[in-house]
Amino acid sequence: MSTRIGLTFRRLPDVEFLHRGIAHNRIFCTVQFETPDKDVFIQPAIVDTGAPLCLIPSDLWQQVRTQQFETTQVGGLVGRKECAVSARLGILSMTLLDPQGHRQRLTVRAFLAHTSDVPLILGFQDCLEKATVHVALPRHEAWLEFD
Repeated sequence: MSTRIGLTFRRLPDVEFLHRGIAHNRIFCTVQFETPDKDVFIQPAIVDTGAPLCLIPSDLWQQVRTQQFETTQVGGLVGRKECAVSARLGILSMTLLDPQGHRQRLTVRAFLAHTSDVPLILGFQDCLEKATVHVALPRHEAWLEFD
C-alpha cells in the first residue's frame, strides 16, 4: 500500500518584476522533526527537484539527532564561491506529513547548514527519489507518493 503526502502551493510576487506579472511559484511539504527529548516541531519545506540533497537550517538540525561528516560548501545557480553556504554533510530523520494525517518517515543524507538564513529544502537523495512526484499546476494539486 502506498502513502500519499499532499503538498501545497504558494505564489509569491517578484517585487522587481511585479509590473510584468512574474511570480515565484513554490511547492511546499510539511516536515516534522523530533528532538532527543521526544518534543516535535513542524516546519514547511520547499520541494526542490533541482536540489541534490535536503538542506537543513542550523536552528532545525541542532535540535535533533544527527550523524555528521565533513564540512563542505553548498552552491546553487551561481557558481561563485561567495554565493556558497557552508554546511556539514550529515544524516538525520524526519517525517513528511499532510493535513489529512498521512505520514512518511525518512532518514536522509543532507546538507546541515551552518546558518539559519537558508530555507528548509527537500532534495532528491534519500527523499524525493523515494517517491513519485505528482504535480498538476493548473489544478494546484501536488503530492508525493511512496510505495
